[in-house]
Amino acid sequence: MRFARGTRSVAEMNYLLRTIVLAAITGVVVWWTAFWNDRLQEHERELEQRDQQIQVLEDEVLEKEKQIEELETAIQLLKIDHRVARIEVLRQDPAPDGEDEIDTTLRFQELGPDGEPLGPGRILTIRGSRAYVEALVIKFGDEFVEQGDALKGSSICLFRRIFGEAQSPQDGEELDAYGARPLPYSPEREESPPGDQVWEKFWDYANQPKAAEALGIRAIHGEAPFMELRPGKSYRLELRASDGLSIITER
Repeated sequence: MRFARGTRSVAEMNYLLRTIVLAAITGVVVWWTAFWNDRLQEHERELEQRDQQIQVLEDEVLEKEKQIEELETAIQLLKIDHRVARIEVLRQDPAPDGEDEIDTTLRFQELGPDGEPLGPGRILTIRGSRAYVEALVIKFGDEFVEQGDALKGSSICLFRRIFGEAQSPQDGEELDAYGARPLPYSPEREESPPGDQVWEKFWDYANQPKAAEALGIRAIHGEAPFMELRPGKSYRLELRASDGLSIITER
């Protein structure tokens, strides 16, 4: 009877020991599993944060690229030259009055935005070999040019007259009347920016900067670039979107 009781006591001890070991192993497994789950979740959170940071950086890069592209476009727009007229030298002859001067006969041809002639052109004679082209020029704010504004996206000009160095401007050949629309904005075309009232009162706006600024005008004044003309040559007049007139030799 004592032996049986002792045997049961050992069995119980073994069972208890196995239970304790199993519980310990289970606890270790649970702890280890929880530990690695925490580490895995932490790693996933780090990856998620890193992905978010990468996305933010990618968005910033795209935004910077967009800004650079817009800036490059703006710079290109500011530098665009528009062909506005052509001068063809037909001949140069001694002045008929016997003075030591020459007369230059030329064809003055205004051009449209597409570079095509507007009207038949005019054949004119000036005294001297250097031709001065007088024009009224309106320059708009750079923001309109940068945005490619349909009406104010480029400087515009009204040709007044052309004269040689051996004659006074008043004796030159008139091209367009003061107050008239520039030929590219003739009545059958769209309204001339910034409106007929500016051409009609050009010098009033030139002397009232606030009124001109209210219309988006950056500068409004006259210009008279000149070029020494040679027989058989042709020259084009260009108007930079953000600037004034230039005379360029074509051939």
